[in-house]
Amino acid sequence: MKTNISYIKLLRNVAPVAAVALLALVMTNCERRDLWVYGDQFKQVLLNVDWRNYMRDKQLYPYEPDPSGMTVWFYPSDGRKSYRTTTGEVRHLETYLSADNYRAVVIDYSPEEYGRQEFVGMDWANTAKVKSGRHSYQPAGEVQLFGPGCYAGTPALTEIEPSSGLYTVSFDPQQIASDTTDMVITSGKYPDYIPYDEMEEYQSTLVKQEYNSEPKLLPWHMRIRVYVKGIYYMYKVEGSIAGLADGYMLALGHTSDEPCVQYLENWEAYQTGDNVGYIALTFDTWGLRNSMWPTGGPYPQISSAAKPEDVRLNLKFTLRDRQTTVYYRFDVGDLVRVFNNEYALRIDLEEGYAGLPDNKAIDLPYADAANGLGFDGWVVPWSDGQDIGVQF
Repeated sequence: MKTNISYIKLLRNVAPVAAVALLALVMTNCERRDLWVYGDQFKQVLLNVDWRNYMRDKQLYPYEPDPSGMTVWFYPSDGRKSYRTTTGEVRHLETYLSADNYRAVVIDYSPEEYGRQEFVGMDWANTAKVKSGRHSYQPAGEVQLFGPGCYAGTPALTEIEPSSGLYTVSFDPQQIASDTTDMVITSGKYPDYIPYDEMEEYQSTLVKQEYNSEPKLLPWHMRIRVYVKGIYYMYKVEGSIAGLADGYMLALGHTSDEPCVQYLENWEAYQTGDNVGYIALTFDTWGLRNSMWPTGGPYPQISSAAKPEDVRLNLKFTLRDRQTTVYYRFDVGDLVRVFNNEYALRIDLEEGYAGLPDNKAIDLPYADAANGLGFDGWVVPWSDGQDIGVQF
């Protein structure tokens, strides 16, 4: 009996030590293996991105650098929210996607790096949009350029900031490049369990599905050229354009249907004859509303299918006495043109244009210069009758 009791006591003393030793042996000498469970969930995908059209003058300067970062959204067709990734590698992106149809949207850099535009509704393909930020320019009393009358056929969507009492307009868009690629990710149909010793073989059987993306610039140049009589009497000109799109639907591939107002300043003036000439301005815009512009080229001149009242140009002239101001409005949706393969829109309002009534031609009233200063201090002279030759 004493022997059995002594044996039991020995076991009680030795058992904890043996357990610790066994645990140490397991932790130090046994190979730990990852458990790979795969049930038709992921497929390796490679997205190749070509930035050859990243800058407008890339063809003239082929060594312009690519962006230093990019962001990609993957929009599944089954209703799930988008999957976003931002990376400093701009030529290739490797990821894993479950079997489904996807729409991949690529942009340069990340949404957080843009200061004058914002990204909204990015969780879903039908709402993903980049839009110009709102900015205030003129007092609320300047209704001729920014108030309800600045719109033609579209509702007056101008807003007044309560804090400042200013009408709000949209920034010109910043340079941004994007492309949309449709993907059909097929199932791998692999077994439910991949043994450890077959893991490398399993990895090699994940054949990559490759897709290509070629981002292009979304904003367009718009060149406005307006014929002016009495150009000697002009001191300064300001303007606004209403009815253009306020942004671009990234996954849908067309401009938005929401209009905005853009402020137009820093005009140039060109004299073509005795007291006649042009004012001209180039700025960036998303383009006409709900439109997808043709790319590539060369292609012939393309006319806009927009109605005249879809886009309204508003101009304010300050005359040489610096006190007299006159306003003009033009409905110009049908005057939009696309030339060659440039990212450009052009509105050309001149005397004798078939679509422009004579009573709309700008004919500035006479005004004396104040202190001998005036418009002739910065006019760009041209010989009589010479074509202005405005370039994009």
